[in-house]
Amino acid sequence: MLEGLNASTQEYEDLAPLECTKAYDTDFLHNRRNLFLITKDSSHANYSILDMMRISNNLIFPNSWMCPGNDYPIIWTAPRCNTHLPATNLTKGLPWRVRLTSNSSGEVEIAGCKSEITSEKCTVRFSLGIMIVVIGCNLVKACCMVMAVVRSREPTLVTLGDAVDSFLRTPDQTTIGICYADRQYIERDWRHGWRAGPRQWKKKGVQRWWTSASKGRWLTCNFFFCATLISAGGLLRNGLLHNSDYGGGGTDLKSM
Repeated sequence: MLEGLNASTQEYEDLAPLECTKAYDTDFLHNRRNLFLITKDSSHANYSILDMMRISNNLIFPNSWMCPGNDYPIIWTAPRCNTHLPATNLTKGLPWRVRLTSNSSGEVEIAGCKSEITSEKCTVRFSLGIMIVVIGCNLVKACCMVMAVVRSREPTLVTLGDAVDSFLRTPDQTTIGICYADRQYIERDWRHGWRAGPRQWKKKGVQRWWTSASKGRWLTCNFFFCATLISAGGLLRNGLLHNSDYGGGGTDLKSM
């Protein structure tokens, strides 16, 4: 069981209980690895192993083994788990007690730790070429924005209110008298260069609220809405089916 875990080498550092809890109370452990908890219990023989636990680095809450009063396998109950409590109790002078998985009723007091120190392997990797292109594009964009602000002295049309304000102050001479013109009239007459004239309002029956948008827009909007809904439903079903793989213990939404 302890093959390759020789705690007497220089790779291991002796830590006090408070130092140990602070060092391992993190979601991402980058400079330490194997840990030996040394107990004060004198009833056991020297160098005997009371318990052993293996924690994978792909767990959601790898530091939940420090939760007081919980069995070790309960590593998915982070919302109900206070991993800071051992350090808080040690600061107040209280002992750090750990429950053994081999004996559900047995607890031992921790006197110290031996922590294996490892070299950090975290690196920042990026593409220099892509970074240069992105910085160059942002620089060109910033220059264009500065030039637009410095050189342009005319009112800008940014929002719909800007356009309404502009047309109220400076009416469009090509559309005077044809405020009732519809889309069909613009496409049929105005586009071909025919002279525009006043238009009379013609009621075309009851106008329903859904006629404000074209059929193409309705179909496109509903298509993407249904596609999004189906994709979300499929992902939710897949998540519920594999919920137990992440410690959910079932597919009941009430228990999630």
